[in-house]
Amino acid sequence: MIKAVSGGAFSRPAVTRALLLATGVALALAGCSSSSSSSSSSSSSSSASGSGAAAAVTTITVGIPAAITADAVLIAQDKGYFTQHHLKVNVETLNGGAANVPALQGGAIQIAQSNVLSEIQGAAQGLAVPCFAGAFALTPTGSFLPLVASAKSGITKPAQLAGKTIAVNATGGVNQLLADAWLAQQGVGYKSVHYIGMGFPNMPAAIGSGRVDAAVSVEPFETEMRQQGATLLSGYLESDIQGSPIFSCWNATANWLTKNQKAAADFVAAIQQANDFIDNQPSQFRAYLGKTTKMAPKVIQVLSLPSFTTDMSNADVTEWEAAAHKYGILTGGAVDPAKVYQPVAAS
Repeated sequence: MIKAVSGGAFSRPAVTRALLLATGVALALAGCSSSSSSSSSSSSSSSASGSGAAAAVTTITVGIPAAITADAVLIAQDKGYFTQHHLKVNVETLNGGAANVPALQGGAIQIAQSNVLSEIQGAAQGLAVPCFAGAFALTPTGSFLPLVASAKSGITKPAQLAGKTIAVNATGGVNQLLADAWLAQQGVGYKSVHYIGMGFPNMPAAIGSGRVDAAVSVEPFETEMRQQGATLLSGYLESDIQGSPIFSCWNATANWLTKNQKAAADFVAAIQQANDFIDNQPSQFRAYLGKTTKMAPKVIQVLSLPSFTTDMSNADVTEWEAAAHKYGILTGGAVDPAKVYQPVAAS
């Protein structure tokens, strides 16, 4: 299910409600309307104001995941940062990262958010949907993307995970890689572990019932599981990836980037403003979550946040690629970083 939310007053995309209701994270929705830019290039318009013509406004559609990691886009909408940079941004919540590529290639959206490893895997398969700016990074403090164990499993130590079942949002992806690297560093045979794919919103129930022994989860579900008795095994799995590269990026098709450098630069500038708000005013951001979601206050006040940043480099690509080859997530030859990352500076 994909639901469009037009630029202007803030409103959570409807598919976020569908995905998060299962864990009691209902989202406040108001006044949704649909407006799309379906071509592979963005549309522009200008209007006269006074004695001169106003700057052209470019309309783009951005695909986001149903997660806190997308809130920079929603903040930029809510606070008018996109408008300041002459952008009208429509938001579409995509039901999983696998929906990004066809939506980008088909022109339903122009920009999406993806983890860097997925971009590397795509480039290895000949896809031209490169990153052009960072989205967020994991941090050593907190536990935004942790490994937790079910209370029913009795697991409290890494060694007890040998031969057990771990839920990840997608097998063969970045979260399996993080778990493999962490297990190897702990002296556990990661190849003995059985991984199953499961949506993040379904993990609390699976952990609570003991259906899976452990899970690589994400906020706010991690906080919910721990408040229900799950054991935190590691809050920062990326510590075992050399260089601790940026986790996620904003991406688009190479063709769109070539034709729309100004729109991409304006997007980066607006996102930087939103990132500054989130990173520098975390208490206000938590208050914002309290007003725009129905997450329990006890979850909002303690949930961990990533570092929202547009910073990225070729080193982020090569570090993820090296780890993916090391643990067998990626096979074949080296991937040209230029096919994964084509930087666009803020306007």
